[in-house]
Amino acid sequence: MAKDFTEEQKQANYRDARITGKYDNIWQTVGKCCFCEMNDKYVFHEENGVVMTVPLYAYIDGHILIVPRRHVRSVKDLTTEEWETIRKFMYLAKKIIREVHGIKSVQYVQKDGVTSQATVPDHIHFQVIPFDEPDLSVWNYRKLKHTPAENSNLYKNKHDKLQKLSKRFSDKYE
Repeated sequence: MAKDFTEEQKQANYRDARITGKYDNIWQTVGKCCFCEMNDKYVFHEENGVVMTVPLYAYIDGHILIVPRRHVRSVKDLTTEEWETIRKFMYLAKKIIREVHGIKSVQYVQKDGVTSQATVPDHIHFQVIPFDEPDLSVWNYRKLKHTPAENSNLYKNKHDKLQKLSKRFSDKYE
């Protein structure tokens, strides 16, 4: 944002960027990890190297981010302490959103992988999004190739692979 904007104008631009279409240009041109250089002005709670913060470009009033300060790319790279803190913060975020905004339901979103459309793909973060109406979450459903039973069987047929992956995870992270 231009330096000649007042603080009030900057805040209005942050607030309105998603509905004006400016957000897409902003996040693609930052050129750095915004979570590694997080502005503590928006952090409202922190424990064990994990913060709860307000995103500059929120989806809805009450939107909260849970972010480890440490640059972590994947859930598998979180320490036990970080993961337990994130789990606790999910609970706290839901309760504080209800208290402040009167919204009883939330969606937890964590995107992983290059095709997930995560705007900060290399620093894991969890979004806690107040859910008061289904309009915020429009899914483009696809015709399914498999029934639920068929999908279950496809995964069950990968039992040996799941066991190998489970062992690999345990060997590497426990």
